[in-house]
Amino acid sequence: MEYRVKDLLKQKIMKDAAYIGNSSSLNNIISGITVLDSPDIADWLKGEEVIITSLYPVREFTDKQTFDWIERLSSKNVSALIVKIKKVFDEIPPNILKACDCFQLPIIQISNDIPFIDIMYPVMEELFNDKVKKLEYFREVHDRFTALSLADEGEDAIINTLADIIKNPVTLYDREFRCVATTDNATSLFYEMDKIMKEEGIKETKFPFYRQKVMFPSIQEQKSEQLVVVIETINHIKMNLVISELNKKVTSFDFIAIENAATALSLEFVKKFAISEVEQKFKDDLIDDLISGKQQSISSIKDRANVIGFDLENKYVAVVFHLEAKDVEMKGTKIHTEQQRYYKYLRETIEYYNKDVIVRERSNLIIVLWKVQQKDARDRNWLTKLKATVNHIHDKFKNDTKEFIIQTGIGNVAQDVNDLSQSYMEAQDSLELGKLYNQSDFSVSYSELGIYRLLYQVKDKNVLINFIPQSLEKLLNYQHAGKNDLVETLKVFIQCSQNTKKTAQELFVHYKTVTYRIERIKEISGINFEDPEEMLSVQVGFKILDVLEKEENKPV
Repeated sequence: MEYRVKDLLKQKIMKDAAYIGNSSSLNNIISGITVLDSPDIADWLKGEEVIITSLYPVREFTDKQTFDWIERLSSKNVSALIVKIKKVFDEIPPNILKACDCFQLPIIQISNDIPFIDIMYPVMEELFNDKVKKLEYFREVHDRFTALSLADEGEDAIINTLADIIKNPVTLYDREFRCVATTDNATSLFYEMDKIMKEEGIKETKFPFYRQKVMFPSIQEQKSEQLVVVIETINHIKMNLVISELNKKVTSFDFIAIENAATALSLEFVKKFAISEVEQKFKDDLIDDLISGKQQSISSIKDRANVIGFDLENKYVAVVFHLEAKDVEMKGTKIHTEQQRYYKYLRETIEYYNKDVIVRERSNLIIVLWKVQQKDARDRNWLTKLKATVNHIHDKFKNDTKEFIIQTGIGNVAQDVNDLSQSYMEAQDSLELGKLYNQSDFSVSYSELGIYRLLYQVKDKNVLINFIPQSLEKLLNYQHAGKNDLVETLKVFIQCSQNTKKTAQELFVHYKTVTYRIERIKEISGINFEDPEEMLSVQVGFKILDVLEKEENKPV
């Protein structure tokens, strides 16, 4: 345990000493003892020392100099002044008493016949014994946590051992303060009230930490202080080890145990990261083989899939996620760095909403094999459920991120493992076609693309142009200022199933205006609105125009 001012006063040599100070200063920790032989002694102090003095070096100080001197000692966390009187002063000067009271620096007054050495030796012996105890305690605690690490006991065993040693609840949180493990569920949820940056009695720590005042809603809104130790390991993995001081304040001995626990946890995280890297590489290789369509024996694929818990008896859909920067000026290293950070966050979001997915992360794409339930080929409930979850992912990402948008392509259900490559190609086509028709956030499935997916496969533009009916071409070639209004009216008229009233509502024009325009379209193009085949060809013609326009405007 720490050696404090109250322990010093229990020494036999101090039986006649007079204590001048408040009760809280009795708990000041003592880490050293020195004799005042110069007024500038504060420059050489490390903190938590007791200073023995006859006040001779400061005998000629003015009130202002005395006040400043005591203030400097206080700023260095001096634990107490032991003052010998009758050598320089008959009593402690009022200006010193006033300054010490102002800065809550306690004074211990001793008689003139006590040699300084008789006080210093007992204090130094206690401090030496304290360091020996700490060294022995460190070895004992270190051995316990080392044994846990060697036995691969995991985070739960580490924090339970720590809680047993320090007699306070311990909880481990991730960087977002989501609970990973705890020794007391009632303390895992708390509301932060205030941060306390003062770090009393703990110096030269390996791990950064801070204190905070919190309230526990599960314990009748009880208030307490917490010690938060930040553990950062490889790949910037950051965790928070939190000790709730519900039973007692954390001591320097407790912090020896906390640092050993933090070191054990840090090693645990590094080990897990290394294992996860190997596992992810194995998963990535398997997913790459499956979506590329490489021919392998089913038994070989099943053996590899079983290692990562990939049940090939289930049905899967390939889903691809792409991030697009909103700021077109963001280029080079900056956009790459930001993208990688947000891709990691997007992956965490996907796995948060669906823990059964199998994820493959590439430099500019996240590929997901999404497990679905499909009764038969006509069952589309799987798509409704999948898109609902994807929309949740989009919404969560949009709320937290302003720099990037998500674009998502969804393939069809792979009925068996051999169909996964086809589902992946469909998801990619959906993504690419979606980019042509959407410049912002979107999710589109292959089945929703309709005739566009067929038109997109035709690479020769001239072939597509040949499928535009002559009647539509006549209207497109009509040289008149009102041509665009006629073309737009025809397009909307077909979309509204040739309903004049609905067309007028869509175009925000009068019913008679639409009627007039349709008559002009008939005169110019010769379209027979009663012929289903001709109307189908005109519809296809408009879709071809969409494809040609989007391809023309497609970024190189």
